[in-house]
Amino acid sequence: MSRNLQTFLDRFVATLLCLVFIAQFAVAQSAIGLRLQIVQGDRIENVIGRNAKMPITVRVTDRNNRPVNGATVVLTAPDKGASGDFDGQNSFRVMTNEDGLAVVRNYRPNSIEGRYPILVQAEYLGELATGILVQTNAVAKKSHGKMIAIAAAAGGAVGIAMAARGGGGSNPTTPATLPTISFGGASVTGPK
Repeated sequence: MSRNLQTFLDRFVATLLCLVFIAQFAVAQSAIGLRLQIVQGDRIENVIGRNAKMPITVRVTDRNNRPVNGATVVLTAPDKGASGDFDGQNSFRVMTNEDGLAVVRNYRPNSIEGRYPILVQAEYLGELATGILVQTNAVAKKSHGKMIAIAAAAGGAVGIAMAARGGGGSNPTTPATLPTISFGGASVTGPK
C-alpha cells in the first residue's frame, strides 16, 4: 500500500472516530435525565376487602427537577400471592400531568395477607426511570372500644340492680344473686 493511501486511511478513521464521539456527546446532552419519585402510596397497610386508603402518586421530573408532562407511567403489582389490582388488572398505565404527577385511585388489595412490591416505571422520549413501592395487605383490626362500652354498661347495670335491692348489701342468710352479662364468649358479673 502506498504511503499516501495509508495516510488517507489513517485520517479517515480518525475523522470517523471524532464524528462518532461528537454524535454520542450530542445524544447524551439531549437526554433529559428522567427521574421518578414515589410521592404517596409507599409503606401503606391496606385493609383486605377495602379500596386502598390513599391513591398511589408518583412524580416524574428531568435532571433539573422540572416536571415532565406526558410521561407514561406503568404500575405492576405481583400476579401471585399478596397483591392487588387496578380495575381487575395487575398493571395500570397512566400519563403524567403538567405537574409531572401520575395519580392512581383505583387500586384494591387482594384477599391475601402480606407485604409485596409494586413496580413503577416511567418512560419519556426513550428514557426509562424505575422505582418500587411496598404495600402490605392486612385483615381489619378489631376494635376493643365496643367491648369496653359493653363492660361499662354491664357494670352500671350491676350497680343499678344492687341499689334496687336495698343499697347493694346482702342478707347474710340469703345468698346474693348477681347478674351476669355475656357477650362474644366473655361475661361480666357484678361485684361480690
